[in-house]
Amino acid sequence: MPELPLPPSAVLADDLRQGKQQSLVWRIILYFAIASIALSLLISSLLVVWNYQQQTDAVRKRIESIRAGYTESLGSSLWFYDEVQIRTQVKGIMNLEAISYVRVTDNLNLNIEDGSRPHHNDIEVINIGFNNKPLGKLEVAFDRDALFAQASRAAISSMIAQLVSMLLLASLLTLVVHRLINSRIRHMALEVNYRIKNDSYEPLSIRETSAHDEIDILLHAFNSLSEKMNEELKQKTLAQQQLKTINTELEDRVQERTQNLQDTVDELNQTLQELHATQGKLIEAEKLSSLGGMVAGISHEINTPLGLCITIHSYIEDHYQQLKTAFNEGRMKKQDFDDFISLMDESLGILDKNLQRAAHLIKSFKQVSEDQTGEHIRDFSLKEYLEEILETLSPKFKKTRHKVEIDCSAQLRMSTYPGAISQIVTNLIMNSLLHGFENKDEGTIRIIVAEEKGHAVIQYSDDGCGLSDEAKHRIFEPFYTTKRGQGGTGLGMHLVYNIVHQRLGGEINLDNDQQPGTAFRIHIPKKLEQ
Repeated sequence: MPELPLPPSAVLADDLRQGKQQSLVWRIILYFAIASIALSLLISSLLVVWNYQQQTDAVRKRIESIRAGYTESLGSSLWFYDEVQIRTQVKGIMNLEAISYVRVTDNLNLNIEDGSRPHHNDIEVINIGFNNKPLGKLEVAFDRDALFAQASRAAISSMIAQLVSMLLLASLLTLVVHRLINSRIRHMALEVNYRIKNDSYEPLSIRETSAHDEIDILLHAFNSLSEKMNEELKQKTLAQQQLKTINTELEDRVQERTQNLQDTVDELNQTLQELHATQGKLIEAEKLSSLGGMVAGISHEINTPLGLCITIHSYIEDHYQQLKTAFNEGRMKKQDFDDFISLMDESLGILDKNLQRAAHLIKSFKQVSEDQTGEHIRDFSLKEYLEEILETLSPKFKKTRHKVEIDCSAQLRMSTYPGAISQIVTNLIMNSLLHGFENKDEGTIRIIVAEEKGHAVIQYSDDGCGLSDEAKHRIFEPFYTTKRGQGGTGLGMHLVYNIVHQRLGGEINLDNDQQPGTAFRIHIPKKLEQ
């Protein structure tokens, strides 16, 4: 079959003009420009703040140098009431960079000032004395507006330089992308459309480059497909012409296709097994992710009492050193000792309370984490264990007004996998916080436990926004999530379902009558045989 000619150049140009509004090049340049401008504005704002802070610090250091270099001479001038010298020194201070106001007063009627007096919050007051006798005050202020204007000018210059460089880079990027990607893809699309209209399956006239990039790979794949389709057409034509002569070969072909189909089925079965194995790995990753989040929250929670203990220790150390110094110098009084004893009583109480709190947190986390990572059955009180789980999740409730209510008998004991129960409760609570209370500032989670014929019946419910009809039907399906692209894996409730049924030998059902919110009813045996 002879190769078809390319479309006329006028048609090609018209197609290019029609596709300009959705051009890949223009979208890339637009996104790049928006990101560049936003980044430039952010950097410039940071530079303004940073330059202003640096200049403010420099001025404060200059004021400190004024304090060190002028207070002694001003004190001498005030002592001898040398007004001429004082005015000279005031002028000298005003000549320093960024100083906008100087005033010297004494304890009588002297008042020498220069510059415009700003708001009193911007004035630094320096006491003036001579021979350890206070004589007056030196007031100094600097021009914050001038400093900010100087910092802004520096930032604007930097921003302009960045915008110019980014404009040049965008222009270069436009040329490169258009040359290497856009023009080649556009010509390929036009040739493909032309062949579709003319029912042609000839390879494209565009030749592959020596770079062997992705477009070359696509071009090669399309041409290979075209050659294969042409070959198929030729074979089909030949088969139609020789249909009467190949009837004897039909059985062999059927057998061959059957074998190919069986091979395909075998490959599908192997793929299904690999998918099941991958699913198991994802479920284990979900468990480790939950445990990792618990570790981060508990570490932050423990830092609070430990930090307070360190502060109290430093406080006690300071007072102890003061008392020790007073004792060594023979200045210690009975009142000093009584005050130190009172301080120790109060401080030791605070230390004991916070250390007990940290120890309780570590104990709860240790028990729950060992149960989640371990694979053993043990006897435990369900109410105490639920409270330990909530203790490990307490950081999640620090910044919210959500609360959890537990209604469980203290005498209810179970002999099963505690780590499995921890994973179930943790996933349910996290689902309530992430989904049920997504747009609610307040909410209540209730966990009600009852005994029924050797089983523990756990009624879990929240008063959140509830589930959609689709979510109610697919809640336990693997990889189903309403948070796709926002961190949701869709394995949480599937993991809960598998743990309840396979690990604990129980059942879990969604309560469709819960209004408002969501509720689950879980039946698990109180005693599980190994």
